Amino acid sequence: MTTGPAKQAAEPAATAGSAATAGRLRLAMVSLNRKLRKDWPDDLTPSRLSALATVAAGAPLSVGELAKRMAVSTPTVSHIVDALDKLGLIDRLQDPNDRRVCRLTASEAGTELLEEVSRRTTGRLAERIHQLPPAQRSALEAALPALEALAAAPE
Repeated sequence: MTTGPAKQAAEPAATAGSAATAGRLRLAMVSLNRKLRKDWPDDLTPSRLSALATVAAGAPLSVGELAKRMAVSTPTVSHIVDALDKLGLIDRLQDPNDRRVCRLTASEAGTELLEEVSRRTTGRLAERIHQLPPAQRSALEAALPALEALAAAPE
């Protein structure tokens, strides 16, 4: 176990290595995400897709609950919800316990769109992975548990 000055000297090196890895990973993810979005409809922004996927993932949500899950303000979510509603991708249901509140669910069109986007982006990504050399495909498969842990880590 390293203690004292040796430990303090090792920490900045570990932090610098993690920061470099984080930077490379972030840039790769941003670039890859842009490429995968090419198959999305023009009016489906990342925030709209995120909201639609969040609504479709569970029980009907209020606008406030959706805002909390997306970690954005209620007025921001209200604009997103209005756009999704105009596109026919969500349904607004009146809350049976409080008529002032509406609950959001994915419409049939919204569910179909999510499935289509998932098929297209997964297919495009599978093609890109298939084009990698075998050693890089193996490295990517080996890295998946770490990437999944990063994605699942609490904020």
